[in-house]
Amino acid sequence: MSHVLERGLFRPIQSASRIAGDIDVAHQQRWPGRPMSWASRLWLLMSSPGLQAILVYRIAHWLYLKRNPNYRLDKRFWCILLVPLGLLKLAVKINAKIDISKDCVIESGVCFSDQGHIIFGSTRTGAGTVIGTRVTVGMSHVDRGRPEIGRNVWIGADCVVYGAISIGDGATLLPGTVLVKSIPAGAVMMGNPARLVLRDFDNADLRAHQDIDVMGYIKALGYV
Repeated sequence: MSHVLERGLFRPIQSASRIAGDIDVAHQQRWPGRPMSWASRLWLLMSSPGLQAILVYRIAHWLYLKRNPNYRLDKRFWCILLVPLGLLKLAVKINAKIDISKDCVIESGVCFSDQGHIIFGSTRTGAGTVIGTRVTVGMSHVDRGRPEIGRNVWIGADCVVYGAISIGDGATLLPGTVLVKSIPAGAVMMGNPARLVLRDFDNADLRAHQDIDVMGYIKALGYV
């Protein structure tokens, strides 16, 4: 019993810590090098659809875990929470145009593009990952498998990722990539179907600057 109670108390603390990490990473992306303050964090929460979407996901995911049979909660509790949460999720989905499955496991500090048009349903996504606009990550209709995304992955605009595949830490998907197979850490993939164009690439600059010209950056380095 004490173990269950400890888990129940730990999860809200863990969720709050992940939310703080989400805000910090989004702040760094929006204003690189700018000191964080309560005012800037508040402005970011009000002005960033991508951040709003992941915060609503955090709440929905916490409630999803709470619905585990190990937890016995009054039905009235669910009515009180789920109705306003459903309305909030709908409002954010319309505004941000981002739909994140509540059963995803997303570590702290994952960024979603403020330009939206994202459907996201990975099984797990690691910290530091950046998701571009018009990205779809989801299930294969063949085996109903879903992707697992490592840490510090950069997924560019107009990418499609699906199936029971894994994306290694630090991997990069250039804009327009369609990925249906597992790739190792540090790989750079491009095209439809995806092909390997580079190994052991450091995508830290791409993840840190949301307004960077990705293809120009890669070409300037002489990689493609």
